[in-house]
Amino acid sequence: MAPPGFIVEDQLAFDLAENQRAYLRDGLIQLPMRESNLAEFAEKKRVGYEPMRDRYSGLFNDTRIGFLGENATGIVKRKVHITERILRDWSGGPEAGKAFWKPAKKLLIPAEIDRIAKIPLTLDDRNIALTWSAIRPELPPGTLTAATELRDTLQHIYFKLYCDEFNLIGLTDIPHIVRNFRIPSDSKVYSYRRLGIFLEIFELRDILFDAPADLIIALRKQPGFIGLLDAFVGLASTCKTESDLKFFAGRARQSIKYGWETLGARCLSFYEGSDLEIGELGSVMAEIAAHLTVAHGLLTRGDVTRLLNRKQEPVRIMSAEPELVFYVALEEELAVLAKSLGLKKSAGTPEAEGVLDGIAVAVICPRKMGRVAAAVALSNYLANRRVKPKLLIVVGLAGGFEETGSKPGHIIITTKVVDLALRKVVDEQAGAATHFRPESHTLHEQLMKQILSDDLDQDAWKAAACKAFDWPADRRPSLHPGSLASADEVVASDEWRKNILNGKGGDPKLLGVEMEAGGVCAAAAAHGIPVSMLRVISDQADPAKADDSWRKLGMETLADLLKNLLVSRVIAAIS
Repeated sequence: MAPPGFIVEDQLAFDLAENQRAYLRDGLIQLPMRESNLAEFAEKKRVGYEPMRDRYSGLFNDTRIGFLGENATGIVKRKVHITERILRDWSGGPEAGKAFWKPAKKLLIPAEIDRIAKIPLTLDDRNIALTWSAIRPELPPGTLTAATELRDTLQHIYFKLYCDEFNLIGLTDIPHIVRNFRIPSDSKVYSYRRLGIFLEIFELRDILFDAPADLIIALRKQPGFIGLLDAFVGLASTCKTESDLKFFAGRARQSIKYGWETLGARCLSFYEGSDLEIGELGSVMAEIAAHLTVAHGLLTRGDVTRLLNRKQEPVRIMSAEPELVFYVALEEELAVLAKSLGLKKSAGTPEAEGVLDGIAVAVICPRKMGRVAAAVALSNYLANRRVKPKLLIVVGLAGGFEETGSKPGHIIITTKVVDLALRKVVDEQAGAATHFRPESHTLHEQLMKQILSDDLDQDAWKAAACKAFDWPADRRPSLHPGSLASADEVVASDEWRKNILNGKGGDPKLLGVEMEAGGVCAAAAAHGIPVSMLRVISDQADPAKADDSWRKLGMETLADLLKNLLVSRVIAAIS
């Protein structure tokens, strides 16, 4: 992923793009930009970069822009406004206590920080691009001691915007690059050095790292190449040290009968790209991948089953993309769910991933309440998936209705979501009145069937949960199938609650109210994905609403219920 300016601004980057233009032509290098075409991009950039024309001369070179126009097929639309976000995060970051400002704040006094925070605003007023080349000359006297830290701050803001929008992860351990600007990374897997160590065992490092673009593109069409990379990802994620990685790769080499020593000497032959030799290289890679997958029980792409236990029962193993996706709205819900289920949290999307009962799972969490935030977050995630998940489960807190018997701690196995977002406000004798025009979403019943089946010993689970989470002596967890309302507001009003239950268009059978399921159901329906929901009542939807101990206790109990479920049977039944 490379903004077009990267390629045209720098001589080295442009030379690489020219020499390996097949990557551009095949769309493997993607160029994100807000403009509709490269001519518009160049015109806009030249205005902001005119004061720094000597430093960014490539932007004013029509030949380079023309080269991209002739060869780049991977132009993609960028949504985020880079300048606006830099203005916001640079100027507001110090006061907001953002972590990426801390290194610079340690070296500067508050008055200097305040002056530096205003620099991008003054540059933007003068229509100057917000680059480090423009910011550095504006630094107050005596603050250059923090130049490195300030540059890192700017680069973090810039690169993190692309990482967030395109779900990117940074490659680590690249020679001569000592800073990664604190962007999302996974040094066990997405490591240049660790991949090189792995490939070197099979005499493949130089062949692949020095390969012309045409060879890599041809190899990508070989299943063995994709399988080899998948096997590396699986093995590297389980190896704590590089010594472990070398050891297990070395054992695989010894077990596969092939003339490994001859590969290095055949580099030029492979680079000429004959179909026969490319096919041979793909076959070798496939054999490595197959051996490692079997030897280490690695996860593979697609719906694959294998026999693991003595009873020879087929056990599902994780596919390349999770089959089960959880949706939670808030950070506090995400933290409890990830900890209870043993999921690995990340800085990007999905916000947590792992395995539950042999099923690959992911968690989406926009860290915002509301049906709109839910619909946007889920739609963005699903739009970037090649394979649809089998089921979406909305998990989290809800407000209860005393009139229908809902109490804090009750777990609602939701059978129907009544979306109350659409309303009509009319004038009546007593004043303006709200008429609900509810849209109902019937949820998938397989999760409820599994919870209420004999597979879950409810008495044993409840007793264990009470002990583990210190429930009050006079209360026990309880399960309640029923309907929930989905509204756009935090309901803390007796009058509004009565409207939802008994007003025009309301439903007197509702057990409570939440704020996201309407958006989740709408987004899921557009992709043809079934939805289930489990909510725990944390308070009553009335004026006494308060964030008390039931929020954490209820969420821990709900997460524990999921931990004790055989979700593999739910997914198998849906499949």
